[in-house]
This record gives sequence, C-alpha cells and structure tokens, in this order.
Amino acid sequence: MSKKDYLALSVLLSAGFVTIFDLFVVNIAIANIQTNLHANLLQITFIIVTYEMGFGLLLITGGRLGDLFGRRKLFQFGIFAFTLTSLFCGLAVTANILILARFLQGLSAALLFPQVYACIRVNFDGENSRRAFGFLGMTLGLAAIAGQILGGWMLAANLWELQWRSIFLVNIPIGILALILSGYINESVAQEKPGLDFVGVALSSIGIFSLMLPLLIGPTLGWPVWCWGLFLFAFLMLLQFVRHEKAYAKRGMTLSY
Repeated sequence: MSKKDYLALSVLLSAGFVTIFDLFVVNIAIANIQTNLHANLLQITFIIVTYEMGFGLLLITGGRLGDLFGRRKLFQFGIFAFTLTSLFCGLAVTANILILARFLQGLSAALLFPQVYACIRVNFDGENSRRAFGFLGMTLGLAAIAGQILGGWMLAANLWELQWRSIFLVNIPIGILALILSGYINESVAQEKPGLDFVGVALSSIGIFSLMLPLLIGPTLGWPVWCWGLFLFAFLMLLQFVRHEKAYAKRGMTLSY
C-alpha cells in the first residue's frame, strides 16, 4: 500500500470504530445518565435502543445511496451527520432530547457504515484488500471492547466535569479529522444506476422498524399485546417487500433498495 492508501484506510477505520464504539459505550454510562437527566426505566431503554433502531432502519438503504451518489460523498455526509448528532447527544438537557439525538445518530451511522465496507472493496484489491478487511475486523472488535473499557475510564476520570457527555463529545474531534482527510478516499459509484426504489425503501424500512421496536422494547415492558401486533405487521410488510422486489425484477429492473 502507498502512503495515500494507508491514510484512506485510516480514515475509513476511524469511521467504522466510532459507529461500533457508540453502540456499546452508552451501556456503561446508563447510571450516570439516569441520575443526571432524571430518566425513568423506559426512557433509559429508549436511549440504549434508538441508536440500534436508526442504524438498522437505514443500513441497507445507506449502502444503496452510496452506489448511486458516490461512496466517498456519502461517507463525507455520513461522518458529518454522525459528528453533528454526537454533539446533539452531548448537549442534550433532557432524556427525551437524548432519545431523539440517539435515533438521529443511528440514522447517520447507517449512512456512514456501509461506505466503509464499500470503499475498502473498491479501493483495494488482491492482498491489499485482504489486509484492509483484516484491519477492519480488528478495528470493529477493538471498538466493541473500547466501548466498555474506554467508556468506563472516561466516566471515572470525569474529564472537564462532562460526566456522561464525554462519551459522545469524544466523537467530534475524530469526526472532524476524518472529514478533513476523507479526500484521500477515491470516489466511486456503481456502474449500473437504475435509480432508487422508493416503494421498496418504504416497505423495508417500515418492516424492519416494526420488527426491531418490539424486540428491543418488549422485554422492558413485559411483552404487551401491541408488541405481538407489531410482529405480525412487520411480517406482512416484509412479505409485501419481497413480493414487490420480485415484481420489480420481472419488469427488468435491478433491485434497488
């Protein structure tokens, strides 16, 4: 790899790191958040899971948008949005504001994360590709561990009296640096660009959201009846999504969701 390749890979790995880091680090700060924001159990649960819900909701679509509009461009937009929503999380003054900020942070992560894989796939080949994906796997594993260890240290150190806010604000300098250096990533788009299937996006997003919400919230609420209703609704939406995509393919169009 050239120096430029290593710089590009470092930028991509840093983005992959922060998206997974924020998936785990909030668990360490729950007690501090609950005390500081006077959050109840349901609010605490939403603070944890809304990031995952946003992440799962747009993950597939995020990859497709990168194919259509440029993977580097979507990477830059994603890292900018992730940095901005991390600031939003860090400045939240109520539990409900933090819940909203976490959901938006998850959506931005869903736009960012697929570009990491896609940019590595198209910018590296042969042995360099295997090495890059090896580094990525190691980075994601370290991010999960760091979310527990580094997050705990940051809370214990109480840097600048920020308490739990530091676990979100730490993303800001990383995001700014990644955005500045993102020019080292080569731009790429899919060779075939049939357009975005908005009906498919809507069906898959509604289906995934309806499936994830009861799975993540149900255990806290004791599995009320509406959770099972959402499971059924999710099944119907995803079934309709499959039917729609089959019909879409029969019309000679490439699946694009």
